[in-house]
Amino acid sequence: MVVFEVVEKLEKLNEEQKTTLEQLHEQFEDLAKDPRFSGLPMDEIENLFSAYLKTWIKTNKDIINLLKN
Repeated sequence: MVVFEVVEKLEKLNEEQKTTLEQLHEQFEDLAKDPRFSGLPMDEIENLFSAYLKTWIKTNKDIINLLKN
């Protein structure tokens, strides 16, 4: 795979992850209503998942910049 294709795939993945990040709160609100998850610290889990996505996006951006240079 050439560098250009890798950059395209990483950029596409970042867009998908940004969309997931934007919808994260709504998804966790729905999960919080499910009785199977009662008692779990949903706010903390949401914050953890948000931080994970942000780190993933940032790392992909760093890799994209390295590949472009």
